[in-house]
Amino acid sequence: MNRLLISYLIGGCLLLGIPACDDMEDRPSTELSTGVEDDGTAELYILNEGLFNLNNSTLSKYSFASGTFVPDYFTTLNRRGLGDTANDMNSYGGKLYVVVNVSSTVEVVDMNTGRSLRQIPFRTDTGSSRQPRAIAFHEGKAYVCSYDGTVARIDTSTLEIDGWTTAGRNPEDLCVQDDKLYVANSGGLDWEGVGVDRTVSVIDLQTFRELKQIEVGPNPGRILPGPDHTVWVAIHGEAIEEGRYQLAKINTLTDTCVEVFDEPVMDFAVDYSTAYLYNYDYATQQTAFKVFDLQAGTVIRPTFITDGTRIERPYSIQVNPYSGNVYITEAYNYQLDGDVYCFTPQGQLKFRLPQVGLNPNTVLFSDEATGPDAPVSPDDTDPMAAYATRVLDYRPAPTQYMNTTLTAWQDSFTSKEQVLAYAARRLQGKSLLSLGAYGGYIELGFDEPVPNVPGEYDLKVYGNAYYNAVTGQGLPGGSSEPGIVLVSADANGNELADDPWYELAGSEYGKDTETREYEIIYHRPVPSDADVRWTDNQGNEGYVFRNSFHTQDSYWPVWVTADSLTFRGTRLRDNAVEENGIWVGYCYGWGYADNHPNTEEATCLDIDWAVDAEGRPAGLQQIDFVRIYTAVNQSVGVLGEMSTEITGVENLHYQHKSTKNQK
Repeated sequence: MNRLLISYLIGGCLLLGIPACDDMEDRPSTELSTGVEDDGTAELYILNEGLFNLNNSTLSKYSFASGTFVPDYFTTLNRRGLGDTANDMNSYGGKLYVVVNVSSTVEVVDMNTGRSLRQIPFRTDTGSSRQPRAIAFHEGKAYVCSYDGTVARIDTSTLEIDGWTTAGRNPEDLCVQDDKLYVANSGGLDWEGVGVDRTVSVIDLQTFRELKQIEVGPNPGRILPGPDHTVWVAIHGEAIEEGRYQLAKINTLTDTCVEVFDEPVMDFAVDYSTAYLYNYDYATQQTAFKVFDLQAGTVIRPTFITDGTRIERPYSIQVNPYSGNVYITEAYNYQLDGDVYCFTPQGQLKFRLPQVGLNPNTVLFSDEATGPDAPVSPDDTDPMAAYATRVLDYRPAPTQYMNTTLTAWQDSFTSKEQVLAYAARRLQGKSLLSLGAYGGYIELGFDEPVPNVPGEYDLKVYGNAYYNAVTGQGLPGGSSEPGIVLVSADANGNELADDPWYELAGSEYGKDTETREYEIIYHRPVPSDADVRWTDNQGNEGYVFRNSFHTQDSYWPVWVTADSLTFRGTRLRDNAVEENGIWVGYCYGWGYADNHPNTEEATCLDIDWAVDAEGRPAGLQQIDFVRIYTAVNQSVGVLGEMSTEITGVENLHYQHKSTKNQK
């Protein structure tokens, strides 16, 4: 389900009304040249934003010394994800600070160990999200701007917030220059109602109070310090898809906007007096990179890339402070894992890091090795060994994510076997998989049986649910898209999931909130890009509707040749309600996948809940296989169909090898 409610956040910019993009057909090969290096640089940290409201942000790491790339470095070491829509990252005092917008946290990571030191919550007194967006540092303090119009001050020694102040509407970015904080106020979240903001707030760091607001132009975005007491701001215009971008110059001695250059720029990076600009024209789908002299105010080179390398969807641009090389991240169609390109200042490609993560928006550089190149769990065993990562079957129902990486698809695939193998790879990296609309399912196998321990939870299913509302009755709501879970034991010992399946009876089992023996048939769309029609055995019919956020050719799986898909099981009553123009998916009590946030106890399951077809306890001593299917058949307007998503299923009683050897 796409829960996009307002502007979509892309590549460090607030995009207003961004059109969706088609899948790329000419994506480069994924091979990395061996022996790559960058002068004075030991390693790279790459922050991958993921997709809005899908809880799949990741932090990757590359070591130049060993040539080791870890695709989800944070999750590997911390056994949990970063959260939803990580927008910014920087380092200070041996720590990484990751700003996670939708999850409303700042994650602080020890660079020497890769372990989380603290999650700093960014919520109001009433519990609502402040939506932090960007971070900057100065003299032992971290400053974080949030979309609610506030700026927080964090003491980097105690990791406590020790002050708050206000800025303009929906601050997008901030920087420090001349002992003052400059905050770009976008106004992007309420642009349709009152219009975008046009100002940069100036905050005195001694008093931590706003001194003034400088008018620079509509919808200011990226803001960076420049030479000679200046700050530079990318201006995105009233509507970002119109392409009316400019570059504004602020004199920090007078705190006035002294000049606005009619130079199209979506994002930029600064290296002393040189700026590297990029722009993407949504009308023509053309990308342009330029080199700009900040002191002279003129274009040095109208074309930065000089060797013919093609960047389709730039997502960020940074300059490596140790080498001066320029790093550009590529997002492709925003649904494929992106790449990182390294160019010399002369615009020649040095190397490419392929498939670093989904929508890479920040590259951070370190001149010394700060953590393990190939992280392992504390007992030196495979950290994913406790998880069910063998994909035995995967049959997603029609969905807006069909034929994208969220349904384990690459354009080069020609068979279901390739889909299964890629699905396994995604789960091994704790990446998200969508099961699609009602009935779509996945079957997974554990490497060793999961014992049924009396009085304890035995399994934990990781999804991407989150809370954003609590009713007066204490009922949590947010993005619950519940899936029913079944388990099976390998009774015949053939390592195939061909023994009886047993449903884990959740909180709604046997109540009027479920319809048992439900059957739905999806019909191949004609033409292929039409809505997908469905009929059910209750006399109903409807559609999996296409939306403007996902415009790939078809919502029907291209590897399926049949003209219809049939799914059977139990249907849960619709759980999403439109409240004040926002769809809220209310959680069921317990016993389902993708129903509660991963931090909640309600994501854990007990094998003792397993029942047979007549509702009798199965009495299983252990299980080997898990099947999960989407249990709700509901469309939520322009946001599309409800669909269960998972990132993993964990054996809570897994004993690592070192522990076993001690017995």
